Amino acid sequence: MSPTYARGRVDMSMKFLILGGAGVQGSASAYDLLRMHPDAEIILGELEEERLDPVLKWLDSDRAQGRQVDVRDVDGLARMIVDEGCDVIISSVPWPVSIPPLEAAIKAGADFVDYGLYQNREFDRRMDEFDRRAADAGVTVIPSCGVAPGLTNMLAAYGAAGLDAVDRVHIYVGGIPEHPEPPLQYKAVWSLEGVWTQFFEECRVVQNGRLTEVDAGTGLEQLEFAQTGPVEAAVTDGLGTLIQMYTHPVFEGVEEVFEKTIRHRGHYDKVLLLKECGLLDTEPIEVDGSRIAPRDFLSTLLNPKLKMREDERDMTVLRVRVTGTRDGAAAETVFEMVDYKDMEAGVLSMGRTTGYTGSILAPMVATDRIDTAGVVHPEKIGADRELFRSLLEEYTKRGIEITQRS
Repeated sequence: MSPTYARGRVDMSMKFLILGGAGVQGSASAYDLLRMHPDAEIILGELEEERLDPVLKWLDSDRAQGRQVDVRDVDGLARMIVDEGCDVIISSVPWPVSIPPLEAAIKAGADFVDYGLYQNREFDRRMDEFDRRAADAGVTVIPSCGVAPGLTNMLAAYGAAGLDAVDRVHIYVGGIPEHPEPPLQYKAVWSLEGVWTQFFEECRVVQNGRLTEVDAGTGLEQLEFAQTGPVEAAVTDGLGTLIQMYTHPVFEGVEEVFEKTIRHRGHYDKVLLLKECGLLDTEPIEVDGSRIAPRDFLSTLLNPKLKMREDERDMTVLRVRVTGTRDGAAAETVFEMVDYKDMEAGVLSMGRTTGYTGSILAPMVATDRIDTAGVVHPEKIGADRELFRSLLEEYTKRGIEITQRS
C-alpha cells in the first residue's frame, strides 16, 4: 500500500499548484491569482517543461515558477505537493489523466479544484469512494468546476434554491468566435478533437424525472442573444455533476434536465454532414497505398482554417433557465452571460470563464470560506445562496457579468 503523506507547512500565505499550467485554462487561472491575490504563489506544472517558458514570460512574476510534472506518477506528485507546501491543487489536465492528480492531492492532504473530471466515467463510478477518502483526509474536492460544467451547475442550483419545486433545468452554453466564418462558422481555441468527439458521445439527460441517454447533436434549437444575433444549440454531454445531483433536494420534482452547446447558425448541419460522409471516422482507410484515418486527415486540413487569429475575439455565451413553482404559482429564473476575450491581457474568454472560476474558488477553499471535507459538488455551492452571491461578486470584479431575471 502506498504511503499517505502529511503536510508540515502551516502559515497564512496561499500557494497553488496548477496542473496543465501552460494551457488556456491553467494559464488564465495563474494570471488571475497573481493579479487578484498579491501574496499568492503559483507553481505551474507540465509534463513538457519547455511549454511553460512563454507562459512564465507572459506572467512576468517572481511569484510564479514552472515545474516538470508527470501527473500519472501519483506518489511523486504527492511528494512534490508536500515538499512545496501547496495549499490547493487546480487541475486543468486532459480528462484521460484527470484521476491521478486527485489521488495525489488526497495523499498529500491538499485541497483540489478540477476542470475536467466530468468527462471521466471512472470518476462517476468511484464518486462515493473519493468522497469518503477525501473526507477522511480532511481534503475539500470540487470536481468539474469550470464554466460548463461548473458555473452552469452552480447557477442551476442557485435558481432552484429560490423555488419551492423545480420542473425543468435547461442549460445552453458555448464558446464561439465573435464573427462566424466559413467553412464551419466556428473557430477552435484548442484541439479540434474535442469538437469532433462531442458528436459521437451518448449524452446523459433527464427525461420524465429519470436519467437517460440521447444522441449527440439532437434537439437542435434556435436561440438569440442581443450580442450574438441568431445562434443554435444542440444536446451535448455536459451536465457534469448534475448527473448525480439532479436528485438532490434542491431540485425536488425536476422532470427535465439537459445541456446544449451553443454555436453560430449552420454549424451543426455542416458537422453532421461531415459525420454522415464518414470524414469523422477514426478507423484508417487505404488511399493510394497509404493508410490514414479520415478524422486525422480532416483535422490536419482544417486546423489552419479554424485557428483563431490573435486579432480575433472569442465569446462565451451562457443561458441557464430554471422553471418550477413558488408560492403555488408558476415561476422561472433565467441567467445569462456573454463574455469576450480580454484583448489587452490576451486572455481568451474561454480561459477567463473557465480558469477564473477555479481561481475564484481555490482561494475560497484555501481560506476556509469553503471548508467541507469530501467531494463538494458545484451544485452544493450554488444552493448556498449567500456563499454563491459572494462568488458572483468575484466574477463582477473581473468584468464577467451574469444577469438574472425572473
